[in-house]
Amino acid sequence: MNRRSFLAAIAGTPALALLLAACGDDESTASQLSYEPNPDEVVVRIGYEGGFVPAGTAFVNLPALLISGDGRAFTPGAVPAIFPGPLIMPMFVRSITPEGLGKVLQLAKDAGLIGPAPDYSLPDDVAITDASDTVVVLSVNGQRYEHRANALGIESSEGGPSTPARANLLKFVNLLGGDLAAIVGGTNLGTDELFVADQYRFQAMVVDPTQWVEPSPTIVEWPDDVGVVLAESLQCATVAGADAEVLFAGATQLTFFEEGDEVYQLSVAGVLPGDAVC
Repeated sequence: MNRRSFLAAIAGTPALALLLAACGDDESTASQLSYEPNPDEVVVRIGYEGGFVPAGTAFVNLPALLISGDGRAFTPGAVPAIFPGPLIMPMFVRSITPEGLGKVLQLAKDAGLIGPAPDYSLPDDVAITDASDTVVVLSVNGQRYEHRANALGIESSEGGPSTPARANLLKFVNLLGGDLAAIVGGTNLGTDELFVADQYRFQAMVVDPTQWVEPSPTIVEWPDDVGVVLAESLQCATVAGADAEVLFAGATQLTFFEEGDEVYQLSVAGVLPGDAVC
């Protein structure tokens, strides 16, 4: 399979200068970086895993940022802080040019992230089990690099000590989690559009609807003609995008589905690049 190679140019921003100071990289800021230009290739992914989260959250596991090899940048959409929220959390997608993706990868290189992960342990080997891990994945030059740090940023918010490696990773995550256009240049990004997936994956969990009093759930009968049985979907199942539009239109976190004598609560997400197919 052919690779798209490009000369990754440095983004001249004050924020990038902070990263350069953090990682101490005095080398030339132009370097040859390559990635697979496939729609299913995850070139950059920033997400969160683990910790104490509501049932189904770990299954959905939406990224804070995902950039695919065919030049698409995915980010979560904002939703009102009310309960119940939508059953399917919105994701937005926009195009990113090779030059724009090159600037992101150069930023990662300048931060020292295109290489083996350093020790991201908390000081004194403390582990905060109820906090999530920040996970940064980069696929560059035929190699996959994963940087994982538990409770990243908690020590900073509490004024406690950190480590240079954790501080460096946090700067990178915060930069890309902010204004992406400021990093890559507005001309290198397309217009945000609501992502409509070709497939949706979901996990079903048997629930007792009487445990929800106010607001009370809405119970909808699961149709027989979908070709998916909820009793067989306790781990993972998929439905086509066209079916999902009908099944989940207007559904909220308190929309439950009835099949036979059981009632199920679903965790649903559109299939993104890199997601495992059930």
